[in-house]
Amino acid sequence: MIREPDHHMATDPFARRTGHLGCPALRPAMWAIVCLTVLGSQAFGSPAPAGRPDQQGSRPDAPRTSISVVLPPAGLLHDAWQALSADDIDRATALLDQAARAEPNNPLVYLARGLVAMRSGQSASAVESLTRALTLRPGLTPASIVLGEVFYERGELEAAIQAYEAAVARAPGDARLSARLERWQQEAALHATFFRSDGSHFTVLFEGPAEHARAQHAIDVLESAYDRISTTLLTFPADPITVVFYTRDQFRDITRSPQWSGGVFDGRIRIPLQGAEKDPRELERVLTHEFVHALVRSVAPRGVPTWLNEGLAGYFEPGGEARARAMAAGGGRRLRLAALAGSFAGLPEGDVPLAYAQSTLAVSAMIARADPLAVMALLADLAAGTEFSESFVQRFGIRVADFEREMLATSAPAR
Repeated sequence: MIREPDHHMATDPFARRTGHLGCPALRPAMWAIVCLTVLGSQAFGSPAPAGRPDQQGSRPDAPRTSISVVLPPAGLLHDAWQALSADDIDRATALLDQAARAEPNNPLVYLARGLVAMRSGQSASAVESLTRALTLRPGLTPASIVLGEVFYERGELEAAIQAYEAAVARAPGDARLSARLERWQQEAALHATFFRSDGSHFTVLFEGPAEHARAQHAIDVLESAYDRISTTLLTFPADPITVVFYTRDQFRDITRSPQWSGGVFDGRIRIPLQGAEKDPRELERVLTHEFVHALVRSVAPRGVPTWLNEGLAGYFEPGGEARARAMAAGGGRRLRLAALAGSFAGLPEGDVPLAYAQSTLAVSAMIARADPLAVMALLADLAAGTEFSESFVQRFGIRVADFEREMLATSAPAR
C-alpha cells in the first residue's frame, strides 16, 4: 500500500526524527501491521553562486513510501520489526539472523534484512536479501520497490527500472510508482545517447564530443578532490561515482530541482552546465561540493543533519570557509542549528545563503575543537544508530547546545 509521503511524515514523529525508517510501535494483536518509510535517494545540492541560493533537500519524486505488510503476533520476526522501528539496528540484525535460521524460507525475513542493510548503507547485502525475498515470493511488491531504490542509489538504473516494473505490474493503479518508473525510463533513454569518459574513481557522462574536454577536466578536478579530501578524512568511497553533465532543461527535468540549483548529489553527481562552463572555478567548486556529499553518504547513508552534511561540503570547497565568513559577516543574526537539521528547502529563500554559510562555519568550529577525524567518527556513530547529541559529546567534549552558544556568543540573537 502506498501512501502520500507528506501525510505519513507529518503523523509519524519517528520518521521526522530519523529521516530514514519510520514505523509506529507494534501493538500485540492477532496480526500486526508494520508501516515502513522507505526513503530513496535524498538529494544534496551545492549552493548556486552568491545571490542565487540553492534549495537543498529531497527530490520531489524521492519515494517516502509507506509499505504495509502483515506479520504474526509474536516471535523473532515480530521482535525484529520492533527493534527496527526503534532504530535499534544491532538488535534487529541479531534477531533477523536468528529468524533466518528458524524460518529460512520466510520472504518477510529477507525483506526486513534488506531494509536493515539499506538503512546501514550495505547495498550489496540489501540486494542479496531482497533478491532472496523475491525468489521466495515473486509477488512481494514491497521487496521490488525497495530493491529498485537500492539499485537506483547504486547507479544501476536499468536494474532499478526492472525492479520497479515488477512492482508496477502488481500495483498498476498506483500513480506514484508509475510516475517514478516513467521518470527513470526517460532518464535511461537520455543517458543512452550520452558519451562516457572514465577516471580511476569517477565516470562522467556528457552529451556530445564537444563536451569531451570539459568531461576530462571534471575528472581531473574530482580525482584531485578525491586525493585531498579522502586522505584528510581517511575515507575512500569504494564504488566509482558517476557524474552527469546536463543542459539546464535536462537537469531540471531529471532532478526536479529549482531553476537556480548549482548541482545535486542523489547517488550521482548531476551538474547543469549552463553557467558553470563559463567559470572553471565555479565548476570546480560545485564538483568538489558534490563529491563531499558522496563521501558522507559512503560513511553514513542516512540520519546526518543537513547542516553537518552541507557544512562539510562547504568547508572542503576551494575557498569555502572564506566565502562562508564573508557571507556571515554581512549580518549579525544567526539561525539555530535545530532549524538547519532538515532540508534547507523549507527555509525562507533569503535565509538559504546564511544557512549554507553557518553550516560551513559550524563544521569549521568542530574541526578546530577536535580534528577532521572526529567528524568522521561522528558520522560513523550516526550510521551505527547512535543519537547525534550523544555522539557529539563523546567526540567533541561539549554538548551541542553549549557548542552552539559558543558560536552565537559574538553574534546577534538567533532566530
